Amino acid sequence: MPDPAESSIFVSADDSAPLAVAPPAETPLARRRADVDAKQDLVGRIVADLGCEAAVLLMPAHVAWFTGGMAVRGLVADSERPGIYTNGTQRWLICGNVDTHRLFDEELDGLGFQLKEWPWNVGRATCLGDLIAGKKVAVDRPYPNLPLINERLRSEIRPLTQFEFEQLLTLGRSLSHALEASAKDISVGQTECDVAGEIAHRLMRRGAAAEMVSVTADERATTYRRSGFTNAPVTFACTLQATATQFGLHATASRTVHFGPPSPGFRAAFDTACKLAAVYRSMSRPEESMATAGEAGRWLLANTPFEYEWRLSQPGYGIGRLAAEELRRQGHDEPFAGGQALVWQARVGPAAVLDTAVVSAEGPVPVTPAEDWPFKRIRLKERVY
Repeated sequence: MPDPAESSIFVSADDSAPLAVAPPAETPLARRRADVDAKQDLVGRIVADLGCEAAVLLMPAHVAWFTGGMAVRGLVADSERPGIYTNGTQRWLICGNVDTHRLFDEELDGLGFQLKEWPWNVGRATCLGDLIAGKKVAVDRPYPNLPLINERLRSEIRPLTQFEFEQLLTLGRSLSHALEASAKDISVGQTECDVAGEIAHRLMRRGAAAEMVSVTADERATTYRRSGFTNAPVTFACTLQATATQFGLHATASRTVHFGPPSPGFRAAFDTACKLAAVYRSMSRPEESMATAGEAGRWLLANTPFEYEWRLSQPGYGIGRLAAEELRRQGHDEPFAGGQALVWQARVGPAAVLDTAVVSAEGPVPVTPAEDWPFKRIRLKERVY
């Protein structure tokens, strides 16, 4: 497999984009700014196609995408979150005066953003009303008489740019470390809640955050495929799963630990889940879909004790700017795109094997590989997974 950092499957930032007071080339700031410039140009083209003057982006996934991963920590109310205003040639942060200073100091300094600010006692809604009054503006939240930009952005934010891909790999390493270090520290009698806290703690120490944590003791997953975490104690086995977020991106993975030799039933379920995971990952190619992956999985499970397991869990879902994206529209599965991030989840009885991978013509590019953890090699046709 070629070096992912040199792969051509990712959307490159436009080097010809204007860089006013540009930082030195090849610095992290310069690369992030080039990424933002390219996205501004893209939104500008969409705005022109829609016959609009500008666009307002308020959805957190769109704002994080446009800014190259601005982290908005400490804000809970949706009405206080920042947004973006761009006419395709310039860009502004729409922000409350309480948060402007921090966001520019920590996230946006040197990235070419101007400011449209609202006083906290006035509110975002009034600011937006004044901003778009008398203009034809594309929006990503329903607004009377204004066109939505969402469908046009939907396919654009899926493929990772090279800059985003490298950010996702960094997040994937942090997630693998948090899961494996937490799994190694588990002792018999610990509760699922205890383990969940360890995962979240380790992610935060690396600058990431836990979007979702699931810890399943023993064989509770046989009954509940999405189990969250409870006060149930671990007595002989535990599956750790988490979705982590950083840079406005998301990654998901799982690890399983067992005390002593597993029972024949647990071993059979886990071995089958590993094979199923390899089949799913092999479908990480452009023009495949969750439907084709599901069919391949059903073929693997046919005539086994687990042939009906496919009914209890879908093969996977999209990830990246969104923590989880259903890749089915009106009953039809959408084909994968090169550079798109996916979560593959193989669930068989009490066993679960989940990891994040990026779609490429050469096959899956792993995002959450084992850091220091046992793994299996499974051959499918001429390739080893």
